[in-house]
Amino acid sequence: MRSKRFLVVDDSPAVIKRLSLILEALGHEVIGSACNGLDAIAKAGQLQPDAITMDIQMPELDGLEATRRILQDHPDKPVIIITAHGQESTVVDAIGAGAKYFICKPIEKDKVDEVLRKVFRDE
Repeated sequence: MRSKRFLVVDDSPAVIKRLSLILEALGHEVIGSACNGLDAIAKAGQLQPDAITMDIQMPELDGLEATRRILQDHPDKPVIIITAHGQESTVVDAIGAGAKYFICKPIEKDKVDEVLRKVFRDE
């Protein structure tokens, strides 16, 4: 898998930092971050990342609706949901919104690597 450019979306600066460090340690580049769904939609258009990690519960606009809107304009962009809420209904909602995979918090490097290999396995 070649290096990817990521937009990291979460309302927690600590989560953005941790996930960014993990992605960079795995050889990827974090080209931007957003703290809510509206910011994510704008930055997805401006920055044109290869993939987006998306929290679900955020102010302004939640991650599920932001995912739907981003994928309307960029259907080829993989969105990976990052959530503390691993209940089955949340996962079903995320996949229904168009997310490729999800990762439950706490975020671990091995899990991120495993999911990215699945998302980009055809490359």
